Amino acid sequence: ITKAVLDAEENERKRIASDLHDGVGQLFSAVKLNMNGLFDRIKIERDEDRFLAENTLALVDESCKEVRIISHRMMPNMLLRSGIASDLKSFIEKIDGDTLKVTLEATGFKDRLESNVETMLYRVIQETVANVIKHAKATRLDIALNRDAEGITATVTDNGKGFDTTQIGSFTGIGLKNIITRIEYLKGSVDYESAPDKGTTVNIWVPVA
Repeated sequence: ITKAVLDAEENERKRIASDLHDGVGQLFSAVKLNMNGLFDRIKIERDEDRFLAENTLALVDESCKEVRIISHRMMPNMLLRSGIASDLKSFIEKIDGDTLKVTLEATGFKDRLESNVETMLYRVIQETVANVIKHAKATRLDIALNRDAEGITATVTDNGKGFDTTQIGSFTGIGLKNIITRIEYLKGSVDYESAPDKGTTVNIWVPVA
């Protein structure tokens, strides 16, 4: 049942990402093009009207970028082209370095993983990073990935506020549940090392055929 649910979820992500990119994204691009053309043709006399027009165009431009970012997060194109190490690098480059300094070290990824392994592992690390951003109040995050003959080891360490790991079973957020479900799907393991005010380390291991 778990495999069927995760496969269905991933297919739905692909569909929504495609609809956003090819449908909504292209419509916003057309609106932006038309507005630029309109503003080139008409003369706006009042400063406040010109300010409103420029702000509206800026909002459309920002909407185009936001749709593209959401689409890529749901089904990142680079993941399909270059593999998990390259796509994680692209993902963390989008994080504000002034707020959270993120490092990534990846070794042993010369050959591509199976598509479903890459996708699920990417989702796990993406969700782990999102949890740090939302809850940890950290200023530093270090991600280490290593692939050897037996499998993939991923370690995600932050210097945030930490938590009592004995309480992990009482957490109600879907993020942690998604991580555990995906790791179980990959027949791997995930372990949390943390304590209040001591930061958190997430240790992930996934077998590779």
